[in-house]
Amino acid sequence: MCKKSAKPYKVVFMGCPDFSLPSLKLLYESSDFEIKAVYSMPDRPKGRGKALTPTPVKSFAIDHNIPVRTPASFKKEPEEVEILRSFAPDYLVVVAYGLILPQSVLDIPTIGAVNLHASLLPKLRGAAPMQYALLNGFKETGNTVQLMSKGMDEGDMLATNRITIDENDDLEAIHDKLSISGAPLLLKALVDYAEGKITPVPQDHSKATYTAKITSETAKIDWQKSATEIRNLIYAMSPFPGAWFECENDTRIKVFRAKVVENEKDNTKAGEIISCCPKTGIIIACGNSTALRLTELQRPGKNRINEQSFLCGCSSFKLKE
Repeated sequence: MCKKSAKPYKVVFMGCPDFSLPSLKLLYESSDFEIKAVYSMPDRPKGRGKALTPTPVKSFAIDHNIPVRTPASFKKEPEEVEILRSFAPDYLVVVAYGLILPQSVLDIPTIGAVNLHASLLPKLRGAAPMQYALLNGFKETGNTVQLMSKGMDEGDMLATNRITIDENDDLEAIHDKLSISGAPLLLKALVDYAEGKITPVPQDHSKATYTAKITSETAKIDWQKSATEIRNLIYAMSPFPGAWFECENDTRIKVFRAKVVENEKDNTKAGEIISCCPKTGIIIACGNSTALRLTELQRPGKNRINEQSFLCGCSSFKLKE
């Protein structure tokens, strides 16, 4: 049972990307909460000019006159722990923050430190739950509101919701579904837990799965895999960082849309081009005698285009072996 506290509940919000914004906005607009401060990551270089750019969460806080702190590390900047303590929060609310919180920070809030995680825990703990839901071909995923603990995404659960992953959903679509549906789930859980209406549910750690950080190598297409696996990779990496392969001239081509098709040729090797013309499209042989049609591609420094437009500027190409 959490410690009692009166409304409006004092909140320190921690987050960075666009995913965090619906939750932050609802907290800001709700009379049940008072945001005492926002914590986000330090400004980082962005764009061709590499200008230092604040996170979307920091920008929101500045626009709404909310105090902002941007420590790079609580362990290396212990004074930040004391500054955080001075806000006397009832809740720490964490949504895609990206910074590990030591126990000294988790112990600060009167009621608790609560995280909105974009998976149905204990599945897909870690840094990239949305990408791995698509990589694994899940038909549904969801959000979990959890009490934070020392272990990564191991805390007791307060609430969950589920969303359907439709056939053409890519990472952007799943991101938006979870971000938007997670915000009201989070706020209701915060109020209900503070009022003693929720009994936290421990996770079954024996069923836990973990996700790794997404890198450029994660997004590289391996034509030895089945067409379905490659198609899942393409949608999991779209729009960022973009699944990719290399042509024989070392040009890196990104793929954002594709569909599994029948392999109508016998004895094709994985990575062999079955078709490459505007009429039939770009079809590549994949593992297990499967085939994939690439329907939206991008050359380096160019815009995403459909396969017909791509072939107008490149009537033929060879894949790098």
